[in-house]
Amino acid sequence: MTDSPRPNSNTIQLTSADVAASIAFYRDLCGFTLAEQWPDKNPMWARLDLDGQSIMVGVAGNPEQIAQMCQDNPEEAAWHTSAYEEIQANQAGAGVFLYFAVDNADEFHQQVQQRGGEPATNPKTQFYGLRDFGMRDPDGYRLVFYHNVIMESCQSCSMPLANAKEGDMYCEHCQDDQGQLKPFEEIVAGSAAYLSQSQSIPLEEATAAAREHLKKMPAWVCADPS
Repeated sequence: MTDSPRPNSNTIQLTSADVAASIAFYRDLCGFTLAEQWPDKNPMWARLDLDGQSIMVGVAGNPEQIAQMCQDNPEEAAWHTSAYEEIQANQAGAGVFLYFAVDNADEFHQQVQQRGGEPATNPKTQFYGLRDFGMRDPDGYRLVFYHNVIMESCQSCSMPLANAKEGDMYCEHCQDDQGQLKPFEEIVAGSAAYLSQSQSIPLEEATAAAREHLKKMPAWVCADPS
């Protein structure tokens, strides 16, 4: 091990059935750097880094190993034993998505493929301002590699976003003073008023049109607005 065992901030650790296989996946396919492993042969634990982001992989000690390691600390023994039992009974990482920032998701996706990796999805620009793709590691954990993008239009009403920055999703008409998305009906009312005035159509007709338009927008398509 190195002289600096302290991991980077926001480090995660995954339980691995085969640490050597996990090292090969993250290092050889995903481009992580192996920072340290223990022991040197047949590793049971390792830390790998990617542009200041760290991930640790380690085996789940069996009950005998846990009892020996924590013989004077029943509280810690219970902590590790429960983790061992849970990983035996469940799919690793079920419902968990781990995000790693990269300079360019498209280029990273291509590099992974060139190394022999098999991403689960192709890069896609998401409405929440990320361009990302996903893949699974040898234990089944879901990984998402992404970079931030600047959106060109409001993800609530489709109005162009002037002078948008990374992370901006909504126009000034669809967000409140704290930058939070306004309630659906409030945005419907504002859109309908603008549509009625600009198109010279009855407010009731404009409201129906605004509601149908907004329900198709990314911010609302899965939200089931009333």
